[in-house]
Formats: sequence, C-alpha cells, structure tokens
Amino acid sequence: MSEPATAPRRRRAAVLLLALLAGAHAAALEVPYLGGRVNDLAEMLSPEVEARLEEALRRHEQATGNQVAVLTIPSLEGENLEDFSIRVVETWQLGRQGVDDGVLLLLARDDRKMRLEVGYGLEPTLTDALASRILNEIMRPRLRQGDADGAVEAGVNAVLAVLSGAELPPPPRRTARRANKESGVVILLLLFPWSFGAMRARGIGALFAFLFLLAFWGGLGAAFFGTPAAVVMMILWSLVFPFGWLFLHKTAAGRRLLEAQEKRRRRRRNGWSSSGGWFSGGGGGFSGGGFSGGGFGGGGSSSSW
Repeated sequence: MSEPATAPRRRRAAVLLLALLAGAHAAALEVPYLGGRVNDLAEMLSPEVEARLEEALRRHEQATGNQVAVLTIPSLEGENLEDFSIRVVETWQLGRQGVDDGVLLLLARDDRKMRLEVGYGLEPTLTDALASRILNEIMRPRLRQGDADGAVEAGVNAVLAVLSGAELPPPPRRTARRANKESGVVILLLLFPWSFGAMRARGIGALFAFLFLLAFWGGLGAAFFGTPAAVVMMILWSLVFPFGWLFLHKTAAGRRLLEAQEKRRRRRRNGWSSSGGWFSGGGGGFSGGGFSGGGFGGGGSSSSW
C-alpha cells in the first residue's frame, strides 16, 4: 500500500491515542489546593482540633524545619492510595529542597484508608515500621470507634514526637488470659494425636491410659480455658475413648488400621538403624501557597480502618 494511503490512518491513530491519554489524565483524582498545614476536605475534624493541629505543625516547622501536612478527602474515587499520596506531595512540594523533610498524613474517609508519606530525609527517623505503628496502634482503634478528632490529633502528635527524637509507647500487650488461651490451643493441637495413640493399649494398660488422660485433659482445660471448659473436655474424652478403643480392637477396619500402623513403625525403626539416623548424610516552610519541594520515594506506611 502506498505511503499517502497509510498517512491518514497513522494520524487518526495518533489523535485517538492522545485523546485516550487526555481522558485518563482528566479522570485522575485532582490534587486539592494547599490551603494550610491542615486541609480537612472530608470535614472529619472539628474546628477546635483543626486549629490545634495547625498551630502544633507551625511550631514544629519553626523549631525543626520539618514540613508536616494533613489532608482528608471524601474519597479516592477509585485511585490507588499510594499513587495519589505521591501526587499530592509532589504537587504541594512538601518538604525543603535538598533536605527532603516532608511528611503527609492522608485519610480517605469513604474508603476508610490512610497513609503516612515520608520524605527521603526523614525516613531514617520516621521509619516504615514506626509509621505503621502510628497508623495501626494509635489511629486505627480511635477511627474504628468513630473518633476522627482523637485519631488524627494523636497520630500527628506521635509523628511530631518521633521527629523530635522521642520514642513511641511500647506496643499494647495481649492480655495474659488471651495469651494463655492461645498457648493452650497450641498444646491441644500437639497432644491430641498422641491421646488417640493411647487407644492402642490393651487390658489394664488401656484403663490406665484412659484414667491418666482423663485427668490430663481436665487439668489442661482448667489451666488454660477455665473450669467449664475442663468439664467439657473430660466428658468428651469419656465418650471418645471407649468408642475409639472399641473401633480399633473390635472391628475389622480398626484392626487393619492397627496392623498398618505397626508395619509403618517397624519400617521406620529399620530405616533409622540402617542409615544411622537423620544426620548420617552430613551437610549442614509554608506561607500561603506551597512548600519549597522535598523528595519522596514511597517511604511510609498505609493502613485502613
């Protein structure tokens, strides 16, 4: 085909591509105007808290030079949280050029998402791990209780404290009762198969195994889960053991199962003695319109509530 015939098609394709790119750009969520250090577009904050935060951020910037801003928006409108956060800090030029000491706290109300964007220069101080703790341990519980004022103010105060050299409070510890229950579940899962293995015993050995494990499960339940759970575990064992014993020793299927287990046990013993064991193989600043422009590279953390 001749060049004159293909040229119009190429021009139409180029125009279509430009239109698509322009449409994608127009569809992207617009970065809002920087109206102050606290920009509550989603109206999540009371006027009193907003004023306190504005003053705290102003004083911190005067003392350290660090530029910290807060932005709340109604929705991300389908845009990626991290991508929008980067567009905000780049458009606002948050942080001082060459120092890269900007921080953005972004909350998307309807999406229930939030992010701390940290400039290059502050990443060694406000690390990703600390940013995550501020979002998840300090802000998230308050946001889930509907206390946006408390969440944002506590989050901002924590950021300023870390940037000033203070340490965050230790992470909240699990209650002793919850930790005790979790330990009991682990022990239960580990020892349950062993208890069924005791059903292979015969005669007086079977009676001894039943009584011993009855006391064992009762004591385990009382120690880790409380007396009601201990009673339930003892009742269950009193029902499970006799039926399990009868199945293994009085039915053809049970006897086949015992024989197969015995053969596997013999093979393992023979294999260990001939090979010598497991180890025998060896081996072993703000003034009405913008900041000066610091650098960001994705440092910080994201979360939701």
